[in-house]
Amino acid sequence: FYKAEEGRVARRAAAAALGIAGVSGAATAPEPPPACALPAQSSPYAARPGILAQYERLPRACLTEIFDACTEASSRTLLDPGSAAVCSFGYEALLRQGFNGDFGALMAWWRSQRPPSVQ
Repeated sequence: FYKAEEGRVARRAAAAALGIAGVSGAATAPEPPPACALPAQSSPYAARPGILAQYERLPRACLTEIFDACTEASSRTLLDPGSAAVCSFGYEALLRQGFNGDFGALMAWWRSQRPPSVQ
C-alpha cells in the first residue's frame, strides 16, 4: 500500500505549490511561475541548511500550499522519506517566514483554517 503512495505526496506538494491541479501529479497547466518552484533535493540530510534557506525564499502562498497538501496527505497515509522531507522543509520555512518561529501562532492559524466539522 505504501509503495503505491511513494512520491505521490511530493508530487502533490509540488503541484500545489506550483498551482497545478490534480492529485496524480500530472501537469496539464502552463509552465509554473519560477517563484514557486520547489528547490532540488539530492540529499536533504547533508545539505539541510541550504535547502531550508531555499524554501524560506518561496512566497508564503507557496509554503501554505505545501503545508495544506502535506497535512492532507499525512492524514491519509504514511509519507515516504522524500515526501516527508519536502513537508518538513515546507513546514519549517512557513514557521520561520510566516510566524517568526512562533509555533503557537502557526498552530492557531492552522486551527483557524480547518473546517468547523474537523475542529
